[in-house]
Amino acid sequence: MNQTKLAKCLQHRVRLRPAARRFRGATELRIMDDDWLVQEIEDKKGARIRNIRTDHVALLGFDQIREYVADPKREYDGLRHGFLELKVQLFLRGPDLVIEPWPGPAKRAPNTRRPAPARGKRKARQGSAD
Repeated sequence: MNQTKLAKCLQHRVRLRPAARRFRGATELRIMDDDWLVQEIEDKKGARIRNIRTDHVALLGFDQIREYVADPKREYDGLRHGFLELKVQLFLRGPDLVIEPWPGPAKRAPNTRRPAPARGKRKARQGSAD
């Protein structure tokens, strides 16, 4: 994402897409659609965001953010709200935060099956009668 455009989102409350996934040990917990605060934009590094509920902090590279989308419906409290669409998935594991590439929706494999034979009776070829 463009650094200049992202700089306009400083101090905005954003929800992440995909939302961060939470774990306790090996057990995945229910997803919480938390607000994250865009705290800082670092030159040549990215955006530092903080989860308002858990206090986890992530530094997202500019290439890890697809785009910012405003959420004007939530701007009832005088604060700016939006979404950060990411190219990565955040995992919250206790106090740790891990960032992994996000494959997005599963890509369909090409159809390698042969078409099913036509159903119904085939007429026998009639040979020419001499």
